[in-house]
Amino acid sequence: MSLFGEPFTAKCLKSGMTVEVAEGQSLLQALLDAGVDMDYSCEGGVCGTCVVPLVSGQVEHLDEFLMEDEQEDQMITCVSRGEGEIEIDV
Repeated sequence: MSLFGEPFTAKCLKSGMTVEVAEGQSLLQALLDAGVDMDYSCEGGVCGTCVVPLVSGQVEHLDEFLMEDEQEDQMITCVSRGEGEIEIDV
């Protein structure tokens, strides 16, 4: 799987929204398109500006920012992909 991988769903706990992320679309872009106010910068997975808390679900971490232990409860929205359905705290 890659940035152009399978579609997935992100349940956003704070906002109560559910965001569908299409094939070829980043979670960051899907959140922005849905009106979520997100900070971001590099859009390449190296700066960590777009990190969000991960509550549940499986994620393919494609960033170069998070350490292995941080990947358990965080994800970088510009490059990493959920698998099936994930829950994030935004």
